[in-house]
Amino acid sequence: METIGACPAKPAGPRNPWLAYAALYRDPLGYLTRAARKHGDVVHIKIGRKSDFLLNHPDLIRTALLDHENLRRCVHRPLRRVLGTGLLTCRGERHKKQRALLQPMFNRERILALSDVMVDQITRWADRWRDGASVDMAEEMTDLAISISGKALFNIDFDSKAAELRDALLTVLQATRFNNLALVSKQFEKISLPSHRRFARAAEKLDMEIRGMIAERRKGACEDPDLLSVLVRLHKQSRKGITEQKIRDQMLTFFMVGNETPATGLMWTWYLLAENADVATKLRNEVDHVLGDRLPSGQDFDRLRYTRMVFAESMRLYPPVWLMTRRAVRDTKINGFVIRSGSYVHVSPFVTHRDARYFPEPERFDPERWTPEAAAARPKFSYFPFGGGSLQCIGEGFAWMQGVLTIATLARRWRMRLVPGHRIELDPHITLRSRYGMPMVLEPRK
Repeated sequence: METIGACPAKPAGPRNPWLAYAALYRDPLGYLTRAARKHGDVVHIKIGRKSDFLLNHPDLIRTALLDHENLRRCVHRPLRRVLGTGLLTCRGERHKKQRALLQPMFNRERILALSDVMVDQITRWADRWRDGASVDMAEEMTDLAISISGKALFNIDFDSKAAELRDALLTVLQATRFNNLALVSKQFEKISLPSHRRFARAAEKLDMEIRGMIAERRKGACEDPDLLSVLVRLHKQSRKGITEQKIRDQMLTFFMVGNETPATGLMWTWYLLAENADVATKLRNEVDHVLGDRLPSGQDFDRLRYTRMVFAESMRLYPPVWLMTRRAVRDTKINGFVIRSGSYVHVSPFVTHRDARYFPEPERFDPERWTPEAAAARPKFSYFPFGGGSLQCIGEGFAWMQGVLTIATLARRWRMRLVPGHRIELDPHITLRSRYGMPMVLEPRK
């Protein structure tokens, strides 16, 4: 590919890599942002034979995300242990086959068919809220996402189990916190620590729930079109090599990643709306105009333009997946530099989404950035909350529909105010969480 600007003799990077790695583990988001602004579109940190590259230009990000032959996706070891060989963790031909099998269940027609299920679950959730109540929107959105995915993807009512499943899910995700990753090795995992025992219990809880779901569905006719029924039906027919273990791995993958990503995006959306009254007023005006006195449906997705713009801008400032990593399996040239086999290549939606070259006044929450004209004027990979290429999130359409319908359904009935004095601190796990939750006070709209 062509180089981006002038190509120096070697990639830029910090003078003292040991201090750089220490700063990276103390404050990964802050360090990556500062490094990109200081060193440019390719940042290189090297200690001995270990090399890490951070790519910050849309053309370079495109290469990193689309070059599957030379750059392989990396998944944190704790997550690989739990998820097995589902769609997130498998590679190469196995990934292509799995994606081809699952893709029809996430096409636009199928997502539209699930929209009424989504709205029903969201409405039931809103009915539980009370005037003046204080709720943790991080927990609420996670529980709601579990409820939606349970009914829409698995045709199972998770309401009674949402809280305990959320606790197990978050315990597993704790092990993916960026600052913990240096300690996660095969040797370290063997040490009996309280955190390791909590992780094992949570992973076992999730495993038991998923296997129980599969066992129950195998007893029935499995004629429903939901994801679980389709896979169990294929297993009964002994088709496409679908084993019970493979069903378990796929179900757990969609349960964990499919719930955490939209829940995190929605949590930050409510925070930003609470902090930007003018945007919140404009959003409510659109919801009132489009919906009137009725609930939304999938057919309203294209009509709720500003609501979609709000969700898009929220995921620009606080992308649920804030870092994506690839490992070079052979020497690869990018922008004139040779990235040696075994090196790690990182791209960060958090860093790129806040680059003033593509988003002027990047810290400002401005949904108007997402008018069709403004979006078309920017390079494609200046915004990539769901990745790109053949590894792009298969559930992206589902997440967009869920996000827009959740915002519209709840905003037509409720206002949310952040609890005064609450401290907001970013907490980078596999997704970008809020370290101290997101407590908000509920106020019904008149």
